[in-house]
Amino acid sequence: MRNVGIVGVGYCPRFVSKRTDVCIPEMVSEAVEAAFADCGLGPEDIDAVIFGNMHPFEGVNMPHLWAVEHMRALGKPVMRIATGGTTGMTAFHAAYYHIVSGLHDVVMVVTFEKHSEGDAQVGLLGIITPEAMAMMMAGIDLTGAGGMGAQGGGSAGAITYQAVSWMHKSGATIDHIDAIAAMERRNAARNPYAHLKDPEATPEKIAKTPMISYPVRFGHVCPTTDGATVCILASEERAAKIADKVAWVWGVASCASDPTTGNLIEGLITDPAEQRQCVIAAQEAYKRAGIEDPKKEIDYVEIYNGFAHQTLMYLELVGMCEVGEAHKLLEKGELEISGRLPVNASGGVVSTNAIGTSALNRVTECALQIMGKAGERQVEKEVHKALAHGWGGLMQYVSITILADKPKKL
Repeated sequence: MRNVGIVGVGYCPRFVSKRTDVCIPEMVSEAVEAAFADCGLGPEDIDAVIFGNMHPFEGVNMPHLWAVEHMRALGKPVMRIATGGTTGMTAFHAAYYHIVSGLHDVVMVVTFEKHSEGDAQVGLLGIITPEAMAMMMAGIDLTGAGGMGAQGGGSAGAITYQAVSWMHKSGATIDHIDAIAAMERRNAARNPYAHLKDPEATPEKIAKTPMISYPVRFGHVCPTTDGATVCILASEERAAKIADKVAWVWGVASCASDPTTGNLIEGLITDPAEQRQCVIAAQEAYKRAGIEDPKKEIDYVEIYNGFAHQTLMYLELVGMCEVGEAHKLLEKGELEISGRLPVNASGGVVSTNAIGTSALNRVTECALQIMGKAGERQVEKEVHKALAHGWGGLMQYVSITILADKPKKL
């Protein structure tokens, strides 16, 4: 084992609905060059590359091959990863293990999504079709009586069940979902790389957006975004020579359950708000990081929230507060940039969602907070330790990363 740290972060200049000015390789190149500029490295300094995106969404195969020159990876080992919403963090974990194992010293993570050149819903349909076929063979009813009817509404249809279940367990209301969505859109207004931003967002403005399926409003839902993100990791020996400020990796963990749309073994529908895999992943990450009380030791959190209620729900599941407390922290202002437990100062996924990048952005935003390089979205408190969370698949994948401002004692 050896320490690994983040030494460079690069974003493409704009995360928007349509980047008509660049093709995919050009957009990737923008983020790669930004990361090199951030830490003073060049292609010759990179030992290996981890590449992540959801290729079904653009309908293209092997993008890591036809983008290899633009990401400056010609002649280098490249690993491609696609795990749904967790793609970016899974790629980050792969890079971390490349270095921890001693295989390489400096590894670059390259992620992107260009939704404007594809169709995410068609891509999702291609992913879920094999599982639906397996369910039919197992005799599970897909017409709605067994719970699968929600898939007719796409992601938002399935998420409706999760939001209602979480509200029932926590005591939160739709007003709290409106309030957290408004907070994050205000935060996004401070982030030059955010997609949806509104410096004057209020719960009342969010509440006026159309209802999709109770309690999910249009204002609670993430956009489809074009964007690219790059993160460069290095061993402790190399990091000390590269950067003055480093965000050190203290713990990583992932966990997966059965798909929450259907449990083939027991023939049951899993409660999509239970998210036991998130609890397990967080506990394992804390154990590896040596964190005994996250409520006291974690200063900042980035939650993967494709839908606004998930910010509050996952705060409870990762142990930053008890079940039923997150919406109360929101009411007290403790989740704001100026609060005791700032969350998603970046605006979160609900404000920017280039899916291949989204989970990595949770990590890089934590790193920027630790390094003091977050600009106008820098939180007011000192950030010594931060937690990044990601979820993906059919709500069954969860990944956790814990960063700190000092190397871990090995």
